[in-house]
Amino acid sequence: MKKVLVAGASGYLGKYVVAEFKKRGYWVRALVRNPKKLNVVGPYLEPAVGELVDDIFVGDVTKPESLRGICRDIDIVFSSVGITKPNEKASFMDVDYRGNKAILNEALKESVEKFIFVSVFNGARYTYIEGIKAREMFVEELKKSGINYSVIRPTGFFSDMSQFLQMAIKGRVYLIGSGKNAMNPIHGADVAKVCVDAVNMDEKDIPIGGPEIFRYIDIAKLAFEVLGKKPKITRMPSWLIKPFILPLRLFKKKYYVLMQFLIAAMTNDFIAPTIGEHRLRDYFEELKKHWLGDQSSDNE
Repeated sequence: MKKVLVAGASGYLGKYVVAEFKKRGYWVRALVRNPKKLNVVGPYLEPAVGELVDDIFVGDVTKPESLRGICRDIDIVFSSVGITKPNEKASFMDVDYRGNKAILNEALKESVEKFIFVSVFNGARYTYIEGIKAREMFVEELKKSGINYSVIRPTGFFSDMSQFLQMAIKGRVYLIGSGKNAMNPIHGADVAKVCVDAVNMDEKDIPIGGPEIFRYIDIAKLAFEVLGKKPKITRMPSWLIKPFILPLRLFKKKYYVLMQFLIAAMTNDFIAPTIGEHRLRDYFEELKKHWLGDQSSDNE
C-alpha cells in the first residue's frame, strides 16, 4: 500500500484530495495546524475527512522545525499549502514559497518518490502578483530539486465562485471590467481526481478547468437566478479601481494582492482543458441550502 502525505489537508482542495486518495486505497497522513477542521464540513461544502486519515501530523509550515519527520515512510507528497485569504501573521513568501520548500526539504531527506503541487493556471504570466510569484518560485525549486513532480494548474475553484453567490445574497454583484471575459471554474472533487491521477502520470505541468465555460457576467446572473432574485450587477472599469487600491500596498498589502488578483482574473480569459462532471448551477444550489436553509427568496 502506497503512503501519501497531504499537506493542506484541512483546506477546500485538501479535503477532497484526502477523500480521493482513500477511495483509491492509499494510506494517508494529513498535515494540519488545527486537527479539528478535519472533522467538520467546510464553509464551501468540502467534506469532513477526519475519520478517513490514517495519521495526523500537526505542524506549521512557517516553522520548519515542526515538520521534522513528516515524510518518514511516505511515498508520495501532495501539497496545496498556501494563503487563500488576507493573513496578517504570515506573508505569501513565508507560506506559499518557504513553507512548501520546507516540506520539499523533508521529502528530499526521505527520498520520496513524487511531489504533486497545486499552483495557478498560466501562473508564469502573473508573477507580478505576489501570491502567484511565491507559488511559481516554489515550482522552480521543484524543477531544480531532481525529485519527480507534477504541477496541477486549475483555472479557479468553485469555492472562489461562491463570492458571486455571497454578493447576490446581499443584493448586488460587483464585476471588474466588462464581465465578458470567460473562465471554466472547476469543482474541488474534480481537481482531486487529477491530483491522484498525477501519481502515475509523466506530465510535469497539468492545466485543468471545469466542463463549462462562463463569462463572468453569466456567473453573476446564475447566482441571482439560483436565488430567485432579479439581477443587480455593477461593472467597474479596472482603470478606475487601480488608483484606489494603491494605498493598500503600503498599509494592507495582502488586501492589495487580493485586489490585484481579482483585477487580473476578471479582465483576462482563464480557459483550460475541460475535465470533470460537476456543474456550477448544482454547486450554487447546494451552497444556497447550506447557507440559507429553507429561507424563501426575495424576488424584489
